[in-house]
Amino acid sequence: MAEAQVRPLPSGYDDKFVDAVEDDLLCPICQLPLKEAVQTGVCGHRFCRQCLEEHFMRQERDGQEPKCPLDNIVLNRDKDVFPDKATRRKIFSFVIHCPRDGCQWTGELRAKEICLHTGDKCPLAPIPCPYADMGCTKKVTRQDDIDSHIESEMRLHLDLVGVKLRDTEEELQKLRNTEEELQKLRNQEELHKLRNKEQLQKLKDTQEELHNTKQLVKKLEERIDALENKTGVYLWKIRGFHELLRQARAGRKDEIKSAPFYTNKFGYKVRMTLCPNGYGEGENTHLPIFIYIMKGNYDSVLEWPFRKRITFTLIDQKENPDDRDNISSTLEKGGRDDWNSRPKEKENGVSMGFHKFVSHDKLMKSGCILDDTIFIEARFV
Repeated sequence: MAEAQVRPLPSGYDDKFVDAVEDDLLCPICQLPLKEAVQTGVCGHRFCRQCLEEHFMRQERDGQEPKCPLDNIVLNRDKDVFPDKATRRKIFSFVIHCPRDGCQWTGELRAKEICLHTGDKCPLAPIPCPYADMGCTKKVTRQDDIDSHIESEMRLHLDLVGVKLRDTEEELQKLRNTEEELQKLRNQEELHKLRNKEQLQKLKDTQEELHNTKQLVKKLEERIDALENKTGVYLWKIRGFHELLRQARAGRKDEIKSAPFYTNKFGYKVRMTLCPNGYGEGENTHLPIFIYIMKGNYDSVLEWPFRKRITFTLIDQKENPDDRDNISSTLEKGGRDDWNSRPKEKENGVSMGFHKFVSHDKLMKSGCILDDTIFIEARFV
């Protein structure tokens, strides 16, 4: 029986680098400089993106769960593997030789510069004959005398032009022959188009109206939720937390905002924010929580500066209440003048809170995430 054909592993950059690449920038799988470098969040190893994906595919074909090729730690392909942008930038800055033998050009690996050199500037890059559109398949290098090619192949080029001209005339005649038939159909088609256009417009209008209605309902729900806070307690529900964390680690959507709400009936208007992948001293390690004071409907009758004591609580969602272990931090009264003073704009530009409200490790091991949803409570006293 013939052996099954095994698809070779993808590989890193096989370009000719001017200087030797450091060992820690070589992919452990293909032993080449890392291409589209990724890093495992659990064990911190780096691989080429395609090398690691092929490794996972081989494991899946063998009925195994995805593991790190170096230490066999089990990995979640969606949550434990991230683009290593810093390593990609570093490798892009390395200097390489032109891949064509004889060319003395060197430059950074960055794709645009390589493409520009090999495509437009390399003296050894092949270029097509000016009569390529007519059918000439000859290519010459920039160091060749293209005038010599044009002169030596003049008869061929004339024949190609003649063939192209005849083909064009035949095609033009076909178009003329069908023009009358098309004209007969246009009146009927115009009528159908008009009807279809009206139906499409109605569908578009209905979809837009549905979208606007959904947005209005969402805003009304948020407003009702904010206005009905009469007890000095507000509960913020955040859905799809793991996706928010993944996007934040990838450099997108790094801040999540709650709907504006009041501390109590006829109270101060505020809103909470958090950064899923951390902020400041807690970046990449902790979930922070902050609060902003906003301009509200009752500011003229409230006492300023804001003096309330705020307790933030991450709710443990275990089914048995006796097993729950909520995570809380309290922001004492007072604070900076530019935070607790009466807002002159839509909101004060300074927030107060905790950079290290809860570590990512503790959050993942706790019972605070259920159905990919977390609840954060703000209590005002």
